[in-house]
Amino acid sequence: MGPKMFRSIFQFLGSVVSGSAPEEEPYPSVVLLLESPRILSPESVVQIAVQALGEAEGIPTVARRPGRGSYLLRVSDILFGLRSGRSRYPGPGPETNQVRQRAWDRHRAWLAIEYPEGPKTPESEWPACYKLLLLMANQIWDDDCLALYIPREGVTVPNMGDLISSLRWAGRNGTPLPFLHEADASHG
Repeated sequence: MGPKMFRSIFQFLGSVVSGSAPEEEPYPSVVLLLESPRILSPESVVQIAVQALGEAEGIPTVARRPGRGSYLLRVSDILFGLRSGRSRYPGPGPETNQVRQRAWDRHRAWLAIEYPEGPKTPESEWPACYKLLLLMANQIWDDDCLALYIPREGVTVPNMGDLISSLRWAGRNGTPLPFLHEADASHG
């Protein structure tokens, strides 16, 4: 791990420890709003990564971050952060849609999956980052997940079955999801 990687890790940990507001985080992240707390362990974090991304990229490595249930995960040269909270996640304010608001009202815990290298990544590549985050979120997604929240975009996607169905429902019901599609347009 080079000095640049260490610097970015320390900057990321600094923002986590200082408790900066999620809306100010300058990198892609997704948050699962949960009905009950989810306990993360180093083993469960590795399992999530392997199930989501496969083993072709080598064995994921995990480091514990300051704070309970908080980890850094490295898969190949990609760094992810996973952290869980046993409280309500600070939301964007009242939702205009009742289904979305119900998820915020009912959640009692959360789990965030983050891409801390975002500030050094051109925003044109962020859709690919979000897709990796969603692959991991999909491994955690179950009936306990009330919604997926994307802090940088201020988007709430309520649980309408599996994650793909939920994203489709959100797209059909007025949730702007262009940040997920930009990469597709550039390849076609």
